Amino acid sequence: MFLLLLSCSSDPVDPLTDDRQTNTNETVNDENNPPAEDTRSLEEKLQDIVDSKVGENKLKGVSLSIRIDGAEQWTFTAGYSDNQTVMSSDMRFGVASITKTVVAATIMRLEEEGLLTLEGPISAHLDLNNPNIDGSITIFQLLNHLAGLRGYFQHPDIWPRVEADLTTPIDPFEIVDYVGEPLFPPGTMYQYSNSHYLILGLIIEAVTGKTVGEVMREKFWNPLGLEAMYFGANETIGEPIATPWRDNDGDGSLENITDQFGPAYHSIFYTAADVFATASDLSNWAHLLFTAQAVSESSRDKMTTFINLDDPIANGYGLGIRRVQLGSRNTWGHTGGMRGYGSYMFYEPVSKISIAMLNNQSRSENGPLLRYEMVNEIFFLLFLEL
Repeated sequence: MFLLLLSCSSDPVDPLTDDRQTNTNETVNDENNPPAEDTRSLEEKLQDIVDSKVGENKLKGVSLSIRIDGAEQWTFTAGYSDNQTVMSSDMRFGVASITKTVVAATIMRLEEEGLLTLEGPISAHLDLNNPNIDGSITIFQLLNHLAGLRGYFQHPDIWPRVEADLTTPIDPFEIVDYVGEPLFPPGTMYQYSNSHYLILGLIIEAVTGKTVGEVMREKFWNPLGLEAMYFGANETIGEPIATPWRDNDGDGSLENITDQFGPAYHSIFYTAADVFATASDLSNWAHLLFTAQAVSESSRDKMTTFINLDDPIANGYGLGIRRVQLGSRNTWGHTGGMRGYGSYMFYEPVSKISIAMLNNQSRSENGPLLRYEMVNEIFFLLFLEL
């Protein structure tokens, strides 16, 4: 089930299935008993969807942006950053694995500039001292998760290493050492893995001679006016930052993990997950990427050529891009989940609607389902009323 990509919780009921039973004691609506007219504006209906997912035992706080053909039509916030500060639309959140859309776009730009080819192997750019990483794996296989590398977060020693010294960043070449035995021979299967994007980050730095943060800023943040997007591993993130919350001990209560989220965290998330953004800039990034303003049309088309996946919701993966059914239509984008944050960013190419939803919590029982329900219901409503 798609939601398990963001959570270890059990499978939720598919929210697309309405299996409610009719209460025979209720008055049946007919021409003599018409349903009450819904007089709410579209904006009010959208805010009500957001509000319904936030509160005690729900989402801590949310910031959401909706664009149509690039123009921001609505922004919504609900809930709290910390326990005293209400959420505001200028707050930056970790977008987690939505970072992969930026990393993939960066690789595509480097291909456009002739600095690499998607068919080229890792060994053409890096000499990695880990026998679990086959140097013949291609950049293309890394981008669409066909390389078979085991995720480095699965190594039992990596989080103890991070938590032992939260103030010292870990060099990404050291993180490579935590990539375990491969899952399958390269090119034979699909399996999502953060290790693929760790290595893509090292390739970006190898071919440019710059940090990933410098490259993203030069190619995207500055020229595209994305002033509230940052690569946290290499840049100081501008204020205000939404407070991250996590159920650290599994007791059902969220804890403020701001004190833990320092240099070691940023370094370990790296090009798998360490872009930070406001909801407004993130929805704009979706629009710019999928309308071929961040990359060429040819690159955009390569990124949105999908491997079909056996999942009714998350039904395809391209080059750093998920294809996910939301509001009954296929959308392009990505989800994200990291310590302290959860996120959605999706674009529907027919309506040209782009949505970014950012939430400041992780490892909470209902968080993944509530995030999915919010975005799915918003797309349904927009497709119905626009």
